Amino acid sequence: MLRSVITLILLASVLPAASIPAFRQSNIVTGLKMGYQIVLADLNRDGKLDVIVVDEGATELAWYENPGWQRHVLARDVPRVINLECHDLDGDGIPEVAMAHHFETNPDRSEGNVLLLEHDGDPHRLWKKRELDRVPTAHRLRWIPVEKGGSPWLLVAPLVGPKTYAPDYVGIAPIYAYRPGKWKRMTISNELHGILHSIAPVEWSKGDWQLLTASFDGIERLEPRRNGLWKHVPIGKGNPEPCPRCGSSEVKMGFLGKQRFLATIEPWHGNQVAVYLERGRRWDRVVIDDGMLNGHALAVADLDGDGRDEIVSGFRGKGFRVSVFQANDRAGRQWKRAVLNEGGVAGADCKIADLNGDGRPDIACSGASTGNVMLFENLGVR
Repeated sequence: MLRSVITLILLASVLPAASIPAFRQSNIVTGLKMGYQIVLADLNRDGKLDVIVVDEGATELAWYENPGWQRHVLARDVPRVINLECHDLDGDGIPEVAMAHHFETNPDRSEGNVLLLEHDGDPHRLWKKRELDRVPTAHRLRWIPVEKGGSPWLLVAPLVGPKTYAPDYVGIAPIYAYRPGKWKRMTISNELHGILHSIAPVEWSKGDWQLLTASFDGIERLEPRRNGLWKHVPIGKGNPEPCPRCGSSEVKMGFLGKQRFLATIEPWHGNQVAVYLERGRRWDRVVIDDGMLNGHALAVADLDGDGRDEIVSGFRGKGFRVSVFQANDRAGRQWKRAVLNEGGVAGADCKIADLNGDGRPDIACSGASTGNVMLFENLGVR
């Protein structure tokens, strides 16, 4: 396995020497047809986070066992897997996997199979497939706590509505929810327009989980209801150009100390990284990068342990790179960009967690055209 030690290259004004960690980079997965999503989860109860990789061009779903990254197949005969999310529903220490496959952007050609994968006692063997629903263009799956003391609900967000087509994508994109056990489809939103690219459950305040959405309507916050439609609270309209270059594509929540902010990629598969700063009932939008092509990967975490989150973004188009952004003022209006990797991973997705057990957050990114997963191990500040 090729390994090298890299230090982030600053592309803006110099940060204090103690503010940016060094990272050791390595390819932990290669040979993918089209790397897409990655999910970090402990699948064998050894206390280490393993990596599930969505290979959009394959017909198998596989996971890679930490620390040697041995490949194990979760499911076969699942073409066009597009998204998954894990949660331990039965309390046995190994999460179940909700997954969507048979994805197409045209709803007339998309079966949108929504499955639940369950292990049979040995997670290294093939998992059992249980079909929950069929939702054309099913694109994002997430678990969210709604009922106190109960299991979280599964959310399924199609990319577009049932009669929404390219190039203008005029139509309503719904969001569906399922209570575990019954698995009956409930419509919780039917107000978002065009392409709904991202949903992100967040703990908005202690014990209060809400849903952020990124669509042609920009960024909205949905307040859950146990029955019926959820309340929409607009946050920002996103990129102001006419659709389909309108709105937002990805959204994550972070903190600068106690101050909340939202990080986005805009517009759909866009060129911008933007930050939304909360100012009472108003949100100020600040574009911190506009040089991406086909932006797709976005993650937020405190990489250096100073109590202020950094933003990691990546794009898949020509000149692809993965960057880290760090606020250099208390208000979060000025950000410095640093290159984590250029030309090594065509960033489709990045996740941040401690993967090597040293207590520091590492970064894992999947590559689309590069067909790999690259791990950036946090070596701390040098």
